[in-house]
Amino acid sequence: MPETKPVLELGDLANLLGRSPETIRKDLHRNPAAVPPRLVIAGTRLLRWRAVDVHAWLAQRVEGARHV
Repeated sequence: MPETKPVLELGDLANLLGRSPETIRKDLHRNPAAVPPRLVIAGTRLLRWRAVDVHAWLAQRVEGARHV
């Protein structure tokens, strides 16, 4: 298993989720629940995610699917 960076950029997140960067950008505005919570760095417009938040978000989705 490759080591995960602590902070992911848009391309990293896209690879991890198997989605295009453009789809993730669109979902940030039209369907925020479809993407992990974004890391907001004051004074910037950078698209970044903490790996720990992304993994928790993914785990929550898997656990939720089991109860349906």
